[in-house]
Amino acid sequence: MRKFCPFIKIVFLFFVSFFTLLLFYSPALTQDFDFNRAFNDYVYNYNLYRSTHLDYVTAKNEYQTYGTLTSKNKALEVARKMLLQRAKAFETYLTALRMKLKEETGVNTYKQSLYFLKLDDEVTWLKQHQSLLTTPSTIEDLLEESGKLENRYPNTTVINYQALGVVLEGKENALRSETEELIDLVDKKVNEIKASGEDTQVLERWLIEAKQKVVLSQQKQAEAETLLSSMKPRDTGKAKDYDQARHLLIESNQYLKEAVSFLKETIREVKRA
Repeated sequence: MRKFCPFIKIVFLFFVSFFTLLLFYSPALTQDFDFNRAFNDYVYNYNLYRSTHLDYVTAKNEYQTYGTLTSKNKALEVARKMLLQRAKAFETYLTALRMKLKEETGVNTYKQSLYFLKLDDEVTWLKQHQSLLTTPSTIEDLLEESGKLENRYPNTTVINYQALGVVLEGKENALRSETEELIDLVDKKVNEIKASGEDTQVLERWLIEAKQKVVLSQQKQAEAETLLSSMKPRDTGKAKDYDQARHLLIESNQYLKEAVSFLKETIREVKRA
């Protein structure tokens, strides 16, 4: 059987990432280029990639069956189109991720700047890769250019997972900041009640428990950050490590929710007092 273009070994492995981004998506009409617009662009281009991949499989099978120069040329052009669309799907995905990183208010400024640079570098490389895919006239040249993306992919995956982690960290930072502000307000009110001669032991204990929940939240987030920062391109368990970090951030979020719940109960008691 004739062999033609034995790629693509890269399967679009951003499925875990895709569903994380999907959690941030809210369908709304907008005239500006924001995360929602960027995410829609990615979905559109990913669907085109899937379509062109099916066309490629059909053209490859036809060449393997008939072996004519016409079928070979057709397979070459369809393969080129598929590889271009694959690169475009990567590009629009990373652009959507960058927009989410930009819009998340609680993101650490240093980390935001760092991953802006990393994501911009990947997008620039992908644009150049697309321009180079238009020139190969033989399947061997096309394979060589395709291999460059496949070699770069492990590093891009690490950047992707770490940037997603920074976005999730930003959400926790924002919620923690709001929770700590609420703790300060309640603390001041409890001290006022105490100064008036009222018994505030129960209120003080609830405040301590709320503060402990915030500390536990910080600890879980620190574990997640350590796990994400230790990722290496050649690690085989990157998706598993990212999923573990994501669950640690979910636990961090749960502790903050419990802290807020304690504070609400404390506020109800303060109002009664």
